[in-house]
Amino acid sequence: MRTAFINADVMTLDSATPRAAGLLVEDGVVAGLLTDSPVGTGADVKIVDCRGAAVVPGFHDCHAHLTDTGRLAGEHDLGGCSSVAEIVDSVARLPEPLIFAGSYEEHRVEERRAPLMRELDSAVSDRPVLLSRIDGHSCVVNSAAWALLQPLANEGVARDDEGNPTGRLFGPANYAAQRDFTQRLPAAVNRAADLRAAGLALQAGITTLHNVVVGDAPFEELEELRRSNAALPLRVFMKSCTTDVGKVKRLGGRIFGGDIFLDGSIGSHTAAVTEGYRDAAGNGLLYLSRDHLAELFDEAAEAGLSPGVHAIGDRAIEEAIAAWESVIRKRGPLRGVRPSIDHFEIARDDQISRAASCGLLLSMQPAFDFLWGGEAGMYAQRFGAAPARRMNLMGSALRASCIVCGGSDSPVTKLSALLGIQSCVDHHVPEERLTVEQALRAYTIDAAKMAFEEGQRGALKVGMAADFAVLESAPDKVPAERIKDIGVLMTVIGGDVRHSIAA
Repeated sequence: MRTAFINADVMTLDSATPRAAGLLVEDGVVAGLLTDSPVGTGADVKIVDCRGAAVVPGFHDCHAHLTDTGRLAGEHDLGGCSSVAEIVDSVARLPEPLIFAGSYEEHRVEERRAPLMRELDSAVSDRPVLLSRIDGHSCVVNSAAWALLQPLANEGVARDDEGNPTGRLFGPANYAAQRDFTQRLPAAVNRAADLRAAGLALQAGITTLHNVVVGDAPFEELEELRRSNAALPLRVFMKSCTTDVGKVKRLGGRIFGGDIFLDGSIGSHTAAVTEGYRDAAGNGLLYLSRDHLAELFDEAAEAGLSPGVHAIGDRAIEEAIAAWESVIRKRGPLRGVRPSIDHFEIARDDQISRAASCGLLLSMQPAFDFLWGGEAGMYAQRFGAAPARRMNLMGSALRASCIVCGGSDSPVTKLSALLGIQSCVDHHVPEERLTVEQALRAYTIDAAKMAFEEGQRGALKVGMAADFAVLESAPDKVPAERIKDIGVLMTVIGGDVRHSIAA
């Protein structure tokens, strides 16, 4: 059976035929681009009338956390709370024996801080509670969780003037606590969270998602997760953040990592920066040495594997680029691998050009600028207004011939490529703005390059996969500030309708 999607405004991202009026799909691939003329193809063709809607290649999200997205959806999302009391009251209403919730931000709360351990204890004393900050790089726990998770490393445990823990954890203590806590959640809860997140992705027109799995889980656990992800209703690349290349080879595939942490986050004051923070002491944390990175990168290149590392601050970015430069001096230009630096938020001009020279892909999250950019945003609070203008430099990256791949880092930002596209087009710094087509490419054809799939997916041309989203309006036909609000009417993967608002 063939299917014709007609009466559409198709943005193909194929320079030979940029626009079409419909698609003919057969055996999961695009069999033809339709013009305004009728489809004279006979009774064996199913007709889907798009009623003037837009069709774009299916969106790719190159950096998301599937399970946490599902866990922190709905009533477990505390991002809308405006006070500590509201956070505590919301937590107290959750029924689970182990309470994992989060997505709070201190600067959006009246008290401009997270709850304290004693405040959580006053509402929930009999059940362990862990609240993850929106970036996942710090958290707060109650006394029951503190007792459950002992012993924790002292590095990253905040204490009051008397030496007692306040409940806030960051750095190594935070990562250990969150991994221990979430591993105690029933497997059925976590797999239900994956399915919930997959549904949210399909509703957003996302057809391919890179599921970044933080930490270094045992092989058997990762293999089970890989099988589970493969059964989800969209295409998922399960990317372990292990530094064990042998384990990655056993898991299969060509890409891994994404959150092999070189530093922390700006919101938690743990991103490794040169100039330091304006509103806190220190200049962040570095987790891996350049020598360690060079050894990992060399081993990965030898195995034909492409790692992605988490580097937000300029000090962390420098370690990643310098390590790759040392590998290239030893091995010559990178061939057959496409390593990435994920986030790449605070990069100098020379680092952007050197990343391009090395052939590194930049896996960036444009919605960070939408949420935290601008003169009054969180970036300006951390560093000042002028330095905040030098962040998330998508335009500079493209001008330097870098490949920019879009992602959400969900649940850090909403699982929405359209929000990311708007954030590119409407960047707070005009010089860093992209055209709609450039932004769309970052979530389609350029994003497909990360998984070596640009010949199969990311554009709508004959012979390529019939992965696409049907939108209320084409992104290039609405004002920039309205792109994120475009409705997704249908999501199609391999010609199969996986989401429809009429379903």
